[in-house]
Amino acid sequence: MKYEAYGYCEGGIARTEIPAKRYSDIKKAKSTCLFAVELEEKFALLIDNLAEFEFELLRLAQSNLLWNNSDHSQSMLERLCLDRRLVNLLTACRLYLDQTDHGISILFGKNSSELKDVKTFKNDLYDKHWGYRLMEALRNHAQHSGLPIHVIGYPMYLSQGKGPDYKEFTISPKTEVSRLIENSRLKKPIVNELESKGDTIDLRGPTREYLSCFVQLHDKLREMIQSRVENAQELYKRAVDEFGLINGQKVKFASLRELHDDQKTQGEVALVTHFFDYYDVLRKRNVVNKYLKLSMASNTDQKKVYNRYCSMPQKILSDELPGITRTP
Repeated sequence: MKYEAYGYCEGGIARTEIPAKRYSDIKKAKSTCLFAVELEEKFALLIDNLAEFEFELLRLAQSNLLWNNSDHSQSMLERLCLDRRLVNLLTACRLYLDQTDHGISILFGKNSSELKDVKTFKNDLYDKHWGYRLMEALRNHAQHSGLPIHVIGYPMYLSQGKGPDYKEFTISPKTEVSRLIENSRLKKPIVNELESKGDTIDLRGPTREYLSCFVQLHDKLREMIQSRVENAQELYKRAVDEFGLINGQKVKFASLRELHDDQKTQGEVALVTHFFDYYDVLRKRNVVNKYLKLSMASNTDQKKVYNRYCSMPQKILSDELPGITRTP
């Protein structure tokens, strides 16, 4: 095997031989950098799916406020739309869980303490958070048995504050416990827990709690790989600078490659840097609200009573009005 750096210059192609270890180190460094990018992409995919689910809830609530005389078939189409959003979200969550394990295994080794630490952290999230356990059960149900949302509710509330009372329109996607426990793949402890929750479970709170766990997990993974990624970035950037000049000639599109004895290319590492800016953009974008379960979006202009030391309402004053619940 032969290893070389090459690039395009005014006179054609400039090239120089490099040691095998140098090639291997730079290739590994770039792979580590790209793993960090892909980790941020997977988290962005996950959060974007949560946003789409939440946007759909707000859109349907506003539609019900304007046109609250929809028939059963329309309600079922709205339920199906929420099913699609939720299944997409659950799929993104599974992708994140599986592929982060795989990536940490490659980065640190399949028997590494880092991989064991990640798995322990995930298990702790599962044990401590009902929303995590429920949504994992729902993902299993959606994969093997049926859609996760069985009931769509249209509850309305009287919201009291300073001035006149407001009528608040909401959408409540629910799962039916009886349908879930028919799934023989569910673990017995989960079945027992489900049976203690009543006939139906509103999925808004558990979904937000579940995604709050992913925010914690992502912070954990970022911290775990930080020094490894920073070292890889430094090594890779030095290589980009070094091989921007080959045999005294400034080159464009510099690359490293591994060649067979017959000069056929076995592997290649393009020395590009565009992904660094993209990585920085993703890092900033992926700084999200850590308290999803205890947060809500609203466009109301009603004057509420707030605690002066906290941005959260001091007390929620509301009485439920008769609403509509529709099932298939």
